Amino acid sequence: MHRSLVAGVATCWLTITALTVLLSACQPELPTAGGGGGEERPPLRFSHGYWLGFFPLSIAEEKGFFAEQGVDVELVFNPDLYGMISDFAAGKVDGLPWTMEAVVRVLAKEPDARVVLPLGQTAGADVIMARPEITRVSDLKGKKIAAKSGALGEMLVGEMLEKHGLALDEVTLVDASETDVIKHLTDGTIQAAHTWEPYATQAQRAGARAIFSSKETPGLFADFTVFRGAVLRDRPDDVRAFVRAWFQAVEYWKTHPEEGDQVIARALKIPVEDISTEGHEFFSLEEVQRNFAPGNDPTSLAPLVSKHVEFLVQDGQLGRRPELHQMFDSSFLPRAANPE
Repeated sequence: MHRSLVAGVATCWLTITALTVLLSACQPELPTAGGGGGEERPPLRFSHGYWLGFFPLSIAEEKGFFAEQGVDVELVFNPDLYGMISDFAAGKVDGLPWTMEAVVRVLAKEPDARVVLPLGQTAGADVIMARPEITRVSDLKGKKIAAKSGALGEMLVGEMLEKHGLALDEVTLVDASETDVIKHLTDGTIQAAHTWEPYATQAQRAGARAIFSSKETPGLFADFTVFRGAVLRDRPDDVRAFVRAWFQAVEYWKTHPEEGDQVIARALKIPVEDISTEGHEFFSLEEVQRNFAPGNDPTSLAPLVSKHVEFLVQDGQLGRRPELHQMFDSSFLPRAANPE
């Protein structure tokens, strides 16, 4: 993953050539018998939440890109991002966007599900925020750090401590939600906490400072889309349409940033000033086709997957190590074009 999907990404926006590919590939395709033909199908139910890496979903819905690409999608919003994982496990949704640590856990329980699309990566948007008196990571020795136990936050804290010569047993980890960090930092019950946007910006306004971020762990925290095996078998054209609409929404936000922010703010009922793509990189269609398409080496994802698998095994959350070749399916990507 570090070698071919993330670390080699110099830019997350389409070049002129790739834009031509995108516009061509994002044209709706006629459904085939495998996609159900003219049969009336229920909407694809897909999870959504308060993470900027998922915000293009709101644009795709509000601008009608799902319908334009030929699929009916119902976004199932959950303010608790970890609740999105529970929704998928309970069969309430057909698809889920999340980081690899959640994807591995999901696939351990539903081995016929597949990753069909890498979405993007956090490159600074996941942050360890600290009280004003904490000016460097070494100041956290003997202090309390809040992070979601057994999840991305704990992984990021571990990476921070390792890079700065501290051991986990030299701090006290407090299991806490990323949405509650402002309260905890303000009342002094903790000295630092993992969070993400828009909560990081809100914490900064309250006086906290960023002392570490995912920018210092390139490639570790990428987002992926997972669909159930039954959906992939029974509705492949709907999944392909969903993927095309995703890239259409990402490109729209890139070329219409102010309007895109307004669309997201209205859809999610959050202040527009809290919306920013700073510290996050969306993978372009060209990048995904180059690194995830059929014929490319799927083991390029091994470093990322292995890091998450080892964390989950050591944390006692994973008993069986997944087979890498069974986790990913690139056949739902838009077909590459050959622009003149």
